[in-house]
Amino acid sequence: MKNLTSLVIASMSALFLAINASALPTKKEEVKVATKKESVAEMKSVSQAASIHIENRQLTVDNNGQALAVFKYVVTNIGNKPISAIQWLNAYVSKREVIHNQDMKLDLTSPLMPGHSLSINLQIPFVQIQEKFRPIFMDSQSRIDVYPIDRIIRFSDKKELHER
Repeated sequence: MKNLTSLVIASMSALFLAINASALPTKKEEVKVATKKESVAEMKSVSQAASIHIENRQLTVDNNGQALAVFKYVVTNIGNKPISAIQWLNAYVSKREVIHNQDMKLDLTSPLMPGHSLSINLQIPFVQIQEKFRPIFMDSQSRIDVYPIDRIIRFSDKKELHER
């Protein structure tokens, strides 16, 4: 009887061990699938792929004597894929009022690699700014907030992210 009990216990132990051993790779596969899904999920929004910041602004005059408002932008690839093009709309706001807007489109000759940045100087001729808002752009002490909206990013693999 003792031998039979020992045999049953040994058989049951072997069975449980086999069940646990066969279930373990399934759990690892599920973890691997979840990790792949998470890395894809990282790039679902434009704000996870690129950042667009204004560093400064200044006034200047071009060679033709035309006054220009110059805004220095820094575009950084904070995602994990090379960027080949970026489009967005800038809304220039002062005292809760939109004082100007500007479409931006960058088609890059070489991709902006992850972790890299580029600087852009955007020149806005004063003739494009409504006359009543020109004094705000001329006053270096006036606050102008710039909001990049309606952004589209195209990656080197031709996939795009849209934010509207």
